[in-house]
Amino acid sequence: MSHAGEDFLSVPAHLTLTPAEQSGGRIADFIRLPVLGQGTVGFMIADKVPFSVGIQSKTWGTPTLRWNVGFDGVSLDEHAQGAWHPVLTMPNPDAEPGLLHGLDPDPACKYWFSFDYHNRRLRYGKGEMRLGCMIAECRLPPKPNETDEDDDPYGWLLQARRVEVTATIREAVDVWRDPVTVDVPMKVVPHDRMTMDMMAEGRTAVPGNLTQTCRQLYDNVAGESFRLDTPDFPQFAQAIRESLESADGWCRRTLERKADEFGTPDPDKTYLRITLGQNQGDSPGVPFVMEIWPVGHYSPIHDHGGAEAVIKVLHGAINVDLYRMLSPHHQRPFSTAVFETNDVAWISSRLNQVHKLVNRGEREPCITIQCYLYAETNEAHWPYFDYLAKSKIAHFDPNSDDDYVSFKVRMKEEWNSRHVTDA
Repeated sequence: MSHAGEDFLSVPAHLTLTPAEQSGGRIADFIRLPVLGQGTVGFMIADKVPFSVGIQSKTWGTPTLRWNVGFDGVSLDEHAQGAWHPVLTMPNPDAEPGLLHGLDPDPACKYWFSFDYHNRRLRYGKGEMRLGCMIAECRLPPKPNETDEDDDPYGWLLQARRVEVTATIREAVDVWRDPVTVDVPMKVVPHDRMTMDMMAEGRTAVPGNLTQTCRQLYDNVAGESFRLDTPDFPQFAQAIRESLESADGWCRRTLERKADEFGTPDPDKTYLRITLGQNQGDSPGVPFVMEIWPVGHYSPIHDHGGAEAVIKVLHGAINVDLYRMLSPHHQRPFSTAVFETNDVAWISSRLNQVHKLVNRGEREPCITIQCYLYAETNEAHWPYFDYLAKSKIAHFDPNSDDDYVSFKVRMKEEWNSRHVTDA
């Protein structure tokens, strides 16, 4: 699966080396990073056997840095002056307790390796290729002389792009142009609200940083006029809350019928799905869905079938817990964030994909608009959301509890029955 002879006239941010480029699942030669001295590779392995991932320059006999992943953990070695030497690595202090650093119990685990000469970091992780999913890192010592590469014992890494993997690889290999350096912010703000402080702290992104598909979804719902309470029904949010609280409310009665929607009955693992428009075949289900989350209610841990998505909070607040992969072996979130009214979050096919939504508020229901779309390059449109059901992964067929137009009429009728009296 070598592509060493290719010329990258325009350096791509991401490459996928497909099974067609493999020989029996094993790398025929080596993976070539698009940029010298930096990049990230991620893959699944076909067999649960120890493997190694090494980086070196193309010159024969040059030093090599090699990660070794085995049953008892992970280590990093350096080959220099004809022998292998252990290199100090630092475990991620934020990794979940009990996480196996070496070979993972889940056969669908993605292992990733990040190489970064400029920041002097080599990183190893599992799941999404991001800092929050890092397991261990090696911090190379600073250069002895900032201006003289010849004095740097790791100066060869600046010219390295050859990554050798001994594992038999399952499915495709992700090759990213950039190393894993920071966690990408999930919250999106309009470009005219971005401040220097926000940028320096890495708390938010602007729409221009999103994928093309996410930008398209963002443009549909981010406007000021895209809101729940409108002049024709300024009590919409209040009507929904009363419908949830009232014993004869349509929202409450519908939720009660959904208690076993995700397997074992759980009245809190429920939410309402109000669809806008039709399924056009470019998303899992209807692409725009208003979702209603009473206090204490939550979704199972799930993904969006590789679709890209944008979530806008129309009322209240929602917690988003992120997970490294959809697996019964990884049920501790590596990150959680709160999104309040008018906040927007994004999900791509490779980042923020596995998550759980929870309304951890005290009184107000949360109402969101969820927007889904497959990227134009996605040729496999999975019609389901996959979710974690105890020790297995199950499929959820995106359904609809009501159409938005008829739902709004229902809420108006309920509101009028409670608050409007005949003169």
